[in-house]
Amino acid sequence: MAARSIAGQKAAFDEMLKAARIGLLEAQYEVDLMYANGVGTAQDLEQAMLWIGKAAERGLASAQYLLGTRYAAGLEVEKDEAAAFDWFQRAAGQGHHKAQLRAGRLQAQAPEALARSAYLAAARAGLAEAQWAAGQALASASGGPRDEAQAARWFAQAAEQGFAPAQCALALALLQGHGIAPDRAAALHWYRQAAAQGYPPACIGLDGLQQVAPSLPSASWSRAAEAGDADAQYHLGLMYAQGTGLAPDTDLAVQWYVAAARQGERRAQLALARLYDAQGRPAAMGWYQQAAERGDADAQFALGRHYAAAGLVAADHLQGLAWYLRAAAQGDARAQLTLGHLFQGDTEHLAAAACGQAAAQGGAQAQFLLAQMYVSGKGVERDVAQAAAWYARAAQQGHEQAQSALGALYRTGQGVERDLAQARQWLQRAAEQGDAQAQWNQGALCASDDKGARRDLRQAFAWCRQAAEQGFAPAQASLGMLHARMRQPDQAVAWLQRAAEQGDAEAQFNLAQLLAKGSGTTADPEQAFHWYAAAAEQDVVAAQSRLGLLYATGLGVVPDPIEAYKWFVVATARGDTAAAQNAQRAQSRLEAGAIAEGARRAQAWIAARSSPRG
Repeated sequence: MAARSIAGQKAAFDEMLKAARIGLLEAQYEVDLMYANGVGTAQDLEQAMLWIGKAAERGLASAQYLLGTRYAAGLEVEKDEAAAFDWFQRAAGQGHHKAQLRAGRLQAQAPEALARSAYLAAARAGLAEAQWAAGQALASASGGPRDEAQAARWFAQAAEQGFAPAQCALALALLQGHGIAPDRAAALHWYRQAAAQGYPPACIGLDGLQQVAPSLPSASWSRAAEAGDADAQYHLGLMYAQGTGLAPDTDLAVQWYVAAARQGERRAQLALARLYDAQGRPAAMGWYQQAAERGDADAQFALGRHYAAAGLVAADHLQGLAWYLRAAAQGDARAQLTLGHLFQGDTEHLAAAACGQAAAQGGAQAQFLLAQMYVSGKGVERDVAQAAAWYARAAQQGHEQAQSALGALYRTGQGVERDLAQARQWLQRAAEQGDAQAQWNQGALCASDDKGARRDLRQAFAWCRQAAEQGFAPAQASLGMLHARMRQPDQAVAWLQRAAEQGDAEAQFNLAQLLAKGSGTTADPEQAFHWYAAAAEQDVVAAQSRLGLLYATGLGVVPDPIEAYKWFVVATARGDTAAAQNAQRAQSRLEAGAIAEGARRAQAWIAARSSPRG
């Protein structure tokens, strides 16, 4: 890779790390990826886990999901299925459907009690699939005491959301009176609801209720299939493949799958491809291709796997990446995890090329990712104008992160002509979708004195508060300082503390200032020292200088002249003139050995933060 590209990646990493250190959630997520993949810095899996942990603890659903995948697979951390369940649940509770899918997959291998606990937590968050799984666990005494009544209630909640397996389970419970009063009419209703979605067990159950000869539940499917109905042909193939209501017969399953697949039935195409794939037959690729072109994420992932690994076809890594990206854009967790591995090392240019293919086909997530690559220079030459163009295409499809990023570019004039009206429009759209960063930026725009910004401090405060209440540390820090200016010290301390605890360096320093001075609140020298130290470790120069004074005077901490000298030296190296004067005074009071030790500590601290790991 060209030296210029490497230099650009290093610069992008340095900028992202600064943003992460001051508490920007998305930046912390990106820094994790950069450390994990060795982009712009030496690969450092320990640092990667540190940053993804910060973002996950602060409530970023995508970070929680990624952390769950690492614990589930034992990537960069010891495998821990309990921790994986926990992180998937947290992300699922925020509506992250990929996390719910991964939690469901882990359930089969996890201890039953743990699985039940995980599903119940996700079920309470309103996820239909989890409600159904929780009902299954409660109905079967899996991982705890059996409770058919509670199971029926979970089935009912998921059924009301249109989840076919739960509708079928509720119908069966109504027929058998398990946990609920028997009601044949209600059972028929729910079987019909699930059958309308093509769910085979419901179709069979419905046939059994409606026909005089329930021993022949497949009769209606057979008649419709023979008449050429593709949906019936697919379901009849499924019954033969699974032995559901019919004796298992692979040949007949293939016959009916082929009949349906030739009519463009996507599910039959995928089922047929999987059968051929299991037999090692190259014909699987053609059926995968047809299903993938119709938008089936499972088929897209399978194509990516075969092209990447030269399974049933010659290796074509670019094709593989393109299919993985299309599957990932639909939320396929396997594709996203695979891409995380493929994007490591020197494959960024391939990733960008594949992402470009997916973006050109209209995928909003791929367009957003491509824009991110142009911003960071990852896999492509850095080009903010190109990034803005791709952000715009994704934003027009309602992608909230793209809307937020585009609004920020219009506000600063990067890659586009500065236009505050456009900035306000895109930030507003993202903010209304709940994007915390957009809410914060919209608040800053409302508070701005810039010409054309339409200053509105009430709106600025409202947007900042919305972002802060979502746990967005920069907004919490801003809200804390707004309360400080309004002479509301208790509110100021409360919001600054929330941001400081999330690692926001400026909030840590400002909180320390308030606690040290006791401005309108009770002075607390020990807590002030704690937050000065935290900010100093994050390279806030004013905090480093202040920390030296605290060690020198013993305010809030046991006096330590050597440690005081160390921090004066560190702050001096960062350009603080007052610290330089204090370092000279401290040096005049120390013996040669103490001076040497303080200097050694300072240089070790500086060197540790100047190393390739960042």
